[in-house]
Amino acid sequence: MSTATPTRGPAERAAHARWAARRRRLIAYGQWDPFMPAEPVRAHLRALAELGMTIKGVEQALGLQPQALRHVTAGTYGYGPGEKVTREIGEAVLGFWPKLEDFPDSATVDPTGTRRRVEALAVGGWSRAMLAERAGRPYCSFRNSLNFARTSVPLAKTVVQLYDELWNERPEDHGIRAWVAERVRRTAQAAGFHGPLAWDDDLIDNPSALPQTDARVSLLGQGENLADRFLLGESVILDAASRREVLVHLMEWTDLTVAQVAERLETTEAAVSRAWERAKAKEREAGRTPPWRRVYISPSELLRDQAANAA
Repeated sequence: MSTATPTRGPAERAAHARWAARRRRLIAYGQWDPFMPAEPVRAHLRALAELGMTIKGVEQALGLQPQALRHVTAGTYGYGPGEKVTREIGEAVLGFWPKLEDFPDSATVDPTGTRRRVEALAVGGWSRAMLAERAGRPYCSFRNSLNFARTSVPLAKTVVQLYDELWNERPEDHGIRAWVAERVRRTAQAAGFHGPLAWDDDLIDNPSALPQTDARVSLLGQGENLADRFLLGESVILDAASRREVLVHLMEWTDLTVAQVAERLETTEAAVSRAWERAKAKEREAGRTPPWRRVYISPSELLRDQAANAA
C-alpha cells in the first residue's frame, strides 16, 4: 500500500523555489557550502539546557519541525550524533538565546530577575503577601519559592506581569492602608532594595548587572558615539548607556509615541515608560530641570508630563 506524498501549499512551494534558486546560484559561483560543524551547535544547546531550555522548546521557538535537532543531539537510524548540520539550522540555533516567554512552563530559570522585581515593588510599598494575593497564590508558597536556587517559569512570568502592572502604582490607591504600605517601604529601604527606576529592563535579569544609581542620565551629545550613529540610521548594537541616551532623546525631541519608541528599541512600552520616568527622577534629584516632551503629541499626554514635572 503506497503512501501519498503530502501536497505542498503555495507558501512552501515559494520558499522551496527561493531556496533552489539560491542553491543554483551559489553552486555556479563555487560558493555552495550547505553544511557546518555540529559540535558548536551541540555546545550551544548544552548551554541552553543549563538554563532550562529543552530541545523541544528550542525547536518550537525557532519554528523547526519536531525532531529536527535529533541528528545533532542523539543521532538517527542507529548512528550517533552527526558531525555536520545544515547551515540554516546551525546558524538559527547559534543565533538563538531564549527570552522568558520561550521557556516551557515545566522549566526553571535563574531567580535573579524575579527577586529583583519583587524587591523593586517592595520599595513602592508592595509586600510579598500583597503580591501573592494579587497573583492568586498561597503566601507561604509564593514567599518560599523566591528563596529557591531556581525559579519556576510560571512564577517568573507571574512576577513579570505584576511588575509591569504595579511598578508605578501606589498600594494606597488599591485599598491598602497607608501605614501598611509605609512599613513595607521602610523595610525595603533598610534592606537596601532598589526600586524600578534603578533597573533597565534588559539588565534586570542579568545576575552580573548593577542598579543604575548615578545622578544624571546624559542626553544626546555631538560626538560620533553609538547613540548618534543609531539615530542617524546606522546599524549598530547599543550598549545599556547608549540605549538610555537614545530613549531619552526620542522621548524628549521627537513626536514618537511610547509604543513607537518601544518598537524602535525592540522593547516594551512599560520598559520605555520606566526608563523615561527614571531619567526625569534623576534630573530632579540633581536639582536640574527634568527632560520633557518638547514636540506636540496629544493634549492628554502633554498634560500628564506637565503634571509629573510639576510634582
